[in-house]
Parts: sequence; C-alpha cells; structure tokens
Amino acid sequence: MIFNHILVPYDGSEPAGRALDKAIQLARRDTGTRITVAHVINLLPVAIGDMTFAQPESYQEEVRKQGEQIIENVKQQVGELPGSDVVILAGSPASAILDYAESSACDLIIIGSRGLGAFRELMVGSVSHNVILHSPIPVMVMK
Repeated sequence: MIFNHILVPYDGSEPAGRALDKAIQLARRDTGTRITVAHVINLLPVAIGDMTFAQPESYQEEVRKQGEQIIENVKQQVGELPGSDVVILAGSPASAILDYAESSACDLIIIGSRGLGAFRELMVGSVSHNVILHSPIPVMVMK
C-alpha cells in the first residue's frame, strides 16, 4: 500500500474532477487506500484595504446550497469505494485543507489546479499553490 489516506479537495471544477478521478484510480488499485473528498465553503468576511465586509446572508445560503449539490454528486462517484468519505469544511480553503489533512492523518493530497497565469498567481495566489507551499505531506496537482 503506497498511500493509506488520500485527501481530495473538490470545488466542482474540471481540474478538481481530474483530481478525484486520479484518487479513485489509485484507491481501486489498492483496496487499503481510503479517500476523503473535501468541499470547502469560504464564508469569511471580505477585506478590501482597511475595510471588511460581511458576505450577505442570501449569498451565504446560495454558497451552502451549491456546496450541498457538489457533495451529492461526489457521493455518487465515491460511494462504492470502501472507506470513502465526503466532508464539508469551512474557512479559508488552503488552511481548511491543510488542517484537515493533518488532523485526519492523510498521507497524500490530490488537488486540481485552476490553471491561473503566472502573473495572476503571483499577485493573488491560488489554493493549490498555498497547499503545495505549506503541506508537510506530498501533494499531487492535476491540470
């Protein structure tokens, strides 16, 4: 068994779908490998300069509904795999992913890349980039 517990952050994007497909492929090769798919809901206030804005309740509700739909779709994909799990995390996506990986003894993260351009990633950063930089365990990025 190469990996015992694979964490797949999933946001419904095509790269996240490819990450999930790769994790399922690895788990099917080795029945001792568990997969946890995590969808992160970020409802933190938005900071612009010195001002902070709370996200409107209607927006928060819509984000929750979309998250639940994403999770239902994922459950159908991993439902037949033994030991698979689907969780919803809250907070800053990179931090939530890293915290979950540590607390759940994950030994691999397979994450999708949004394919941001180099300049945009340098200025804004990306979840996958932050996870790669701060993860103490291996991270596989699917394009």
